[in-house]
Amino acid sequence: MKVTVLLRNDHQGLKGLFDNYKRAGIRTQNGKREFFEVIRRELTIHSEMETEIFYPALTAIPSKRVGDLVSSALEEHRTMEKLIHEIAGINPQDRIFDAKMNQFIDAVNNHIDTEEEEIFDAARKILPEYRLEELGLEMDDRKKIFGELAA
Repeated sequence: MKVTVLLRNDHQGLKGLFDNYKRAGIRTQNGKREFFEVIRRELTIHSEMETEIFYPALTAIPSKRVGDLVSSALEEHRTMEKLIHEIAGINPQDRIFDAKMNQFIDAVNNHIDTEEEEIFDAARKILPEYRLEELGLEMDDRKKIFGELAA
């Protein structure tokens, strides 16, 4: 499976979790915390794979545009990590918890849109098909390892 397909599937999974969080109308402290922890785990695994495998493969090919896109994506990752840490320290019953979750979800969705519209397009242009497949396999293997460690 190509890396862009694998990442897009992850993105769909995250969006599904976000939709479930918003639709569920979870009111209990434990329910909100559990949902947050699932989202946090999935996003952390996804982010690690991008940072360790996908982005370095892109920046290995000299291109100012791609370098700028990856640099921007890494900054978005830092913003999302900061929000995760902030949310982790908030009592789920506090109103700020939902506000921060909505801010976090918006940040992730914006990152996903940029990645799918610009970074994936750049990857398909600069990386040969076989390399997209190799990266997909490598990321799939890494995802399995991360999943086992998180369990």
